[in-house]
Amino acid sequence: MKRNDGLNVNYSEAHLFYCHARSEGRRCSGSNGGWWVLPSVKAFKDKGVVDDSCYPYVAGDQACSGLCSDSANRTTKITGYTKLTSIQSMKNWISTKGAVTACFTVYSDFYAYRSGVYRKSQNASREGGHCVCCVGYSDAGNYWICKNSWGSSWGDGGYFKIAYGQVGIDSEMYGINGIVDSGWLRNKRITGVWSNTAAKNAWVYISGEGWKRISNATETSTTNMLAQLLAAKGAARNVSLRIENGLIVEIYA
Repeated sequence: MKRNDGLNVNYSEAHLFYCHARSEGRRCSGSNGGWWVLPSVKAFKDKGVVDDSCYPYVAGDQACSGLCSDSANRTTKITGYTKLTSIQSMKNWISTKGAVTACFTVYSDFYAYRSGVYRKSQNASREGGHCVCCVGYSDAGNYWICKNSWGSSWGDGGYFKIAYGQVGIDSEMYGINGIVDSGWLRNKRITGVWSNTAAKNAWVYISGEGWKRISNATETSTTNMLAQLLAAKGAARNVSLRIENGLIVEIYA
């Protein structure tokens, strides 16, 4: 994990569902409507997902028809995932690593949620299943804080609070272990440089990504890449960088 809350992380829901879920026979509606967390995180790990701008989400069933032309170079894979089955493990993950995915049973009264802590009313009817992003919790209020996918006009600015133990929300959750940090970063701006030449230890700050180290496989390549990145920073010029296991190994400046 990068542990940088300033990063603009936005992966393509359309790629994940219209391509990967569709390959398993899933659709937007009907008997095969929707998808579940475990196969989706497996697909993220084994196949990867592009950034949102490569395949923006548009409602309506699609046959994986919206991928950008360079999708192969814009695919990110995760290293793995963890299934959380105790409330304490869920809290620990959220407080130390970040948001998790949670699923629950939707009842008819959930659609009308606007504020407060949701608890199913006695006469509410069952509507189906739904998955959301759980971003926080309150032991003082005994509730989870979740982000829904129904837009900012729903609920409390797109978010809702739901009481511990309600409608299966905490029966299990999934956390993402990290990303496979390899691939091309294209048209990025270098905004910071740090180096210790004696140890061939050189780092650059890449806008939208954070700090990354320049590979020190050879002194010549380290020096050359550092010089090019310094020049690009000074000229405020975008660069493209090839990353392998978190190290910068090739650049086009």
